[in-house]
Amino acid sequence: MKSFRIGLLGAAKIAPKAIIAPAASIPSAVIAGVAARDFARAEAFAKQHGVAAAFGDYAALIASPDIDLIYNGLPISGHAAWTIKALEAGKHVLCEKPLAMNAEEARAMIGAASASGARLIEAVHCRYHKTYIAFLDRLKDIGDIRSMKAHFNVAIADNGTEIRHRPEHGGGAMMDLGCYPLGWALNVFDAAPEKVEAKATLTKSGVDESMEAALTFAGGAVAHLSTSMAAGEEFSASIEVVGSEGRIEFENPIHPHQPGRPASLKVVADGREELLPIGRVSTYVYQLEAALEALVTGEKLPTEGAPMLRQQETLDAVYAAAGLGHLRVRA
Repeated sequence: MKSFRIGLLGAAKIAPKAIIAPAASIPSAVIAGVAARDFARAEAFAKQHGVAAAFGDYAALIASPDIDLIYNGLPISGHAAWTIKALEAGKHVLCEKPLAMNAEEARAMIGAASASGARLIEAVHCRYHKTYIAFLDRLKDIGDIRSMKAHFNVAIADNGTEIRHRPEHGGGAMMDLGCYPLGWALNVFDAAPEKVEAKATLTKSGVDESMEAALTFAGGAVAHLSTSMAAGEEFSASIEVVGSEGRIEFENPIHPHQPGRPASLKVVADGREELLPIGRVSTYVYQLEAALEALVTGEKLPTEGAPMLRQQETLDAVYAAAGLGHLRVRA
């Protein structure tokens, strides 16, 4: 497979785990550059992680002829503008989740991809793990879906600059954490909900510290979702889907590969209980492999196009239902 030269938009904390480490095990992936607003920071990041080139300007990285694919790891507030610039420059973009501040921005980003012919892929890493794919495949064994519960909790402290607590940067538990359970529900039902109810608690900075949502789908099945980034929360993530002929329980669908956070996938159907094997390859490796392969084959991915927009539209609907629609509108 041809090599793809990847440019990191932002010297983000997530980049080493999400892109640099996976690229080391993928022959077709080359980390060719990193950009930060401060050149010294970009240079230090490049030196620390063995990146070939440093840029003190996002636009310079996007304009570089030595870059094929942009990884946008900027705060959510920087996703739309810089992703659109990259697409207009003919660069493919792997953009961190959630895709945008709101659905209007998401539509503009998807439109820019369509107009440019470049690919826009949302980085929802767990969606590409083989254990998660097995989870989706086994839904057929439990009959008609009757209900679903899913959550993702982890403490995120606010030190005064933490972007996940800043409303102007798209902060909030539902945006950073809850977008995963939301995505799981949309994957399970493969449709937009017909009704959305939600309630939230707020941080001092005015973003949602926790969120509970109930999504009602055609036929009356309900997905109950929750998320929290409150102080003292321990890492916890799970999915339970109940069908007319059984149920599936998935512990730690976020990072099933991490031995320090045990995962399990249990299918109960036909009077039998089955524990499926857990793949230990990183979710991020599977994601980057899938993205690069799709750039060669043209295959549509499950986190691009219409599914991305449905996810963003439903995020907006959850915030509106919780009385927090203003958080999805730029000041």
